[in-house]
Amino acid sequence: MLYHLLLQTVKTQQSAGVSPGQPHLLLYNLNDDKHVEEAINDLSQAAIGGSLYVIADEVMSELSVGNTMKNFQTLCDKLLTQVPRLHLWAASCYHGDAPTGWQVEYLTRPLRSPPAVVREVEQDEKITRHRHVKPYSERGVADHTDGPPVTRLYHRGQGHSGRFPGDCVTCGLDVACFLLSLPVGVTESSTTTSTTLTSTSGTPPCLQWRDVLVLYWDDVSDHSCMVTGLLEAGIPVGMMTDEDIEDVATARSDVVWVADGRLVFGLERKVVVCVDDPGDDLFRYKLLERYNPSSPRLHLMSRCTSQLVIVCP
Repeated sequence: MLYHLLLQTVKTQQSAGVSPGQPHLLLYNLNDDKHVEEAINDLSQAAIGGSLYVIADEVMSELSVGNTMKNFQTLCDKLLTQVPRLHLWAASCYHGDAPTGWQVEYLTRPLRSPPAVVREVEQDEKITRHRHVKPYSERGVADHTDGPPVTRLYHRGQGHSGRFPGDCVTCGLDVACFLLSLPVGVTESSTTTSTTLTSTSGTPPCLQWRDVLVLYWDDVSDHSCMVTGLLEAGIPVGMMTDEDIEDVATARSDVVWVADGRLVFGLERKVVVCVDDPGDDLFRYKLLERYNPSSPRLHLMSRCTSQLVIVCP
């Protein structure tokens, strides 16, 4: 998404007769030593005879899994010695991983989500207990409303089947029913999804299907019973894979994207449906967090800029 925003800026400047240069999107796995060396070589070559500007987003994984932290620090240190005119900005929701001596700024004002969503996110144990993530500070600007109330749907009662909501067609139908109760389909001039919406009625106006994300805390497939329920209700659904990242990031297709929450770090949508919140199932949560570095509150609910829906076991 950042790359495409930069492209738009460059095109605007070029149409005005300014030649600002060209952004390049480079993808590396910093947990792989070979990728780190490749990144150092690529970037050093690109900087020959000029300045190098690097923006690295979400560079750290949970608890710096594997070699990520060490390799990222190696990348920074080597670039600093090999590129005299280096400008490097890196972002991570985790703190304490910056290379020694590098300037650090903590951005903790909750400007993405309305207060109703912030209250859910800030309960995450990575903030309250483990302290891997800095707590929110004061917003610093007035809140015109609290935002739409957080909606909870429950996997229980007549018609529900399977152990968890993702295994249940009825849960999919319940989610579809809620989405259809929102003013989805009203056209608006902008197709971006980063604006926080509030209204006196408490519901987000001017929604399109592209403004909705359905996020699982674990893997999801097109055989998901919840997806079946959404489709049966007539909701246009797209199952996100690695090949769809550009489409999802730019909100190009007007569909409700269903995704593993680990694939959408950093993206925002007006409506986020968080499926199978494992915080309500302590045993399963403790079992899965060994293998899943993401967190349902920190990484899934924080994607929401207006209406949050939690489908609970």
